[in-house]
Amino acid sequence: MDTIIVSIDGREIPLHSTMNPEREADMLHDRFDPARFDVLIVLGTGLGYHLVPLKGRINDYSRVILIDILPGIDAVIARNEMTSFLLNSPSVTLVTGKQVETVEALLSDAIDMDSMRGISVLEHPASLRIFGAYYGRIKKSIDKMITIKAGNKATRRAFGALYVRNILRNFGLIESMRPVRGIFGAFGQYPAVIAGSGPSLDSDIGLIKRHQERFFIISVDSALPALTQRGVYPDIIISIDPQPYVLEHFMKCSAGHAIPVFSLSSHPSVLKRLKGFISLTSHPLSQLAAQVYGDSVGSVDSSTGSVAGDAVRFCVKCGFMAIGITGLDFSFLDYNIYARGTAYQKRYAVYFQDRVSTVEGYNFRYIFTSSGGLKQDGRFTRKSFQHYRQSLEDFIRNNAINVIYRLNDRGAPLTGVPFLGPEDFIAKQCGAAIDKKRIIDSIREAPPFLDGRALRTALDGIIGTPLFDEILRVSLGREPGPRERSRYREMAASVASGGPAK
Repeated sequence: MDTIIVSIDGREIPLHSTMNPEREADMLHDRFDPARFDVLIVLGTGLGYHLVPLKGRINDYSRVILIDILPGIDAVIARNEMTSFLLNSPSVTLVTGKQVETVEALLSDAIDMDSMRGISVLEHPASLRIFGAYYGRIKKSIDKMITIKAGNKATRRAFGALYVRNILRNFGLIESMRPVRGIFGAFGQYPAVIAGSGPSLDSDIGLIKRHQERFFIISVDSALPALTQRGVYPDIIISIDPQPYVLEHFMKCSAGHAIPVFSLSSHPSVLKRLKGFISLTSHPLSQLAAQVYGDSVGSVDSSTGSVAGDAVRFCVKCGFMAIGITGLDFSFLDYNIYARGTAYQKRYAVYFQDRVSTVEGYNFRYIFTSSGGLKQDGRFTRKSFQHYRQSLEDFIRNNAINVIYRLNDRGAPLTGVPFLGPEDFIAKQCGAAIDKKRIIDSIREAPPFLDGRALRTALDGIIGTPLFDEILRVSLGREPGPRERSRYREMAASVASGGPAK
């Protein structure tokens, strides 16, 4: 019976039992369940003895991906009578001897949450014991990939209809918007501070106020009330939320001279009120606009799923020479949800608080329920926060961005982003006061407004075609019903004719 001996640092370690390797067939016998999980990923193939129970059932899976660190293992499997069936099924993909990054790319293309019932990941214990670092990295990558893709699927199902309605309505407002590309590269000699709405913003806001003329302030929309109420006036506001409650962030606080930057899927009530600059996304309807306008509009979509990620990408695109970040905590600090003065905290402090139910009590109950008790490094957090943080870390690493600094270390740290306290950031990265109003005003005047006629013509050309139906299916994450499809066609037709979206 064939077996494999692995030599590591002079030690010879069997990858299978040297006495009776076929006994491995009993190891995972009860773990194969193609009725529930139609995609199977196996970490550590070896000679495949542990996969013998798959014989006769392997075609019940829509896809089986076998991953092994050893190159050439397929040739050994092919001549083994017990396991050669693994190479004869059209549903099997065998990946051997590849770098982790190559495996990650293959898995990313293979995992499609919309077309599968579920994914089962099985591990060969001996392979993991010998090559733990290799398979551990791949397993971590799979976990992250599933989380992201499942989240994207859930987002489409929850907000898909809202995205479609928002973008169609914003098509009708496009002539009042300017392309975000007009801002790119405009700040090469200046520093910037990105302000998120996390509780750590409270620690830095005093220093930001005192020195705000020495750097540009980029605010996510939810941080706007916290900043303006304490005398800090952002220069640029990033807003991508598709939901109507985003207006809450702009109530009773003036954007002043600030430039708003919106996503094409942002809620149209905010675009209509503030106008500003528009950024395209990966949404199918947004890609229609990309075909019409080519590269002239531009995008700050970071694909991180968070406004913080888009704010970082915006700053990089604009060419800021140094970028400090605060209020991006990816965790709940001091049993607070957001910084003081944000719309979220006002709900508790102004509207809900009484002598029995305090704002602190509301915060704690929300945190404990929202986190499910999940902690990281002693801080309460959420899985979505962890996903946003990992995605932002990947974005920064993959784009080799080395001009970003964490201004405080109270939140969950961003790997690869050095800590530089706000005093040191200002002393080392910021010069004298900047005539920010002059620069912002010149940016407002330079880029032209967008012409909506070509976009309306393109939209009119796809209504009633299979392409429009496919856009709806992908956008919604499901097949729209006849009445729903008809309603979207009517909305699109109204916009294409120059009228409001019905």
